[in-house]
Parts: sequence; C-alpha cells; structure tokens
Amino acid sequence: MERVPYDVGKRPAGVIDTPAYKLKTRTMILKAGSDALHQLGNIGTDIDDNILVYAEDKDYYIGKYVTGFGFFDVHFRKDDVRPLTREEVDEFNTQYLGIDGQVFNKNNIDYDGYSPDSSEG
Repeated sequence: MERVPYDVGKRPAGVIDTPAYKLKTRTMILKAGSDALHQLGNIGTDIDDNILVYAEDKDYYIGKYVTGFGFFDVHFRKDDVRPLTREEVDEFNTQYLGIDGQVFNKNNIDYDGYSPDSSEG
C-alpha cells in the first residue's frame, strides 16, 4: 500500500520536522503522565487517556483526544502510546459521546482499536 503524506502544518515546539503519513484512524491509549505536544504547549494529562491517531512520523503518532477541547494534530511520542486491552475495548464500547446532554455517537471499535467506519490512510 502506498503511503499517503499528511500535512501537519506548523509543528509543536521541540518536534523535529520529518515526513508524516496518514494512517487508518485508530483508538489507542496515551499513558498517564506522558507528553501530548500541541502548538499551544504540552497538553498531556496525569491519567491514561483515549486518543485517536490518524497519522505518524518517525517518532510520533499524530491525532487528538477522544474527549476534551478538540485540539487536533497533537503529537504523542510512540513509546508513550499503547493499544487498548480487550477489557478497555469492552468498556469503551459501552460509552456514548455527546455535547451538552445531546448524545451523537455510540463508541464502536474492534479489539485492534479500529471503528468499522474509520478512514483509510
């Protein structure tokens, strides 16, 4: 499969500018206490957190948090990210996403972290 380039635009401070490529969107876990580098700074949290990755470069996955303020093109060091366990996937799939009390999506991923409708990279 041919790798499709991904245009990150302006990189966060401290991130080396290397080519980035699209990935099939995947839900993964950012380990607690890990950096999450954004143009506004480090937005990492002190808990394991669900993230969506949709691109990668040599050292980082590029994506966003599943929930939060909507920051995109956040850089997560690959060593700080792991797949979800089967138990985490089962729990994740019982949850719904919504805004201001309005439900708009039920989580649905397979045991590899992919949604049936996730985009191809």
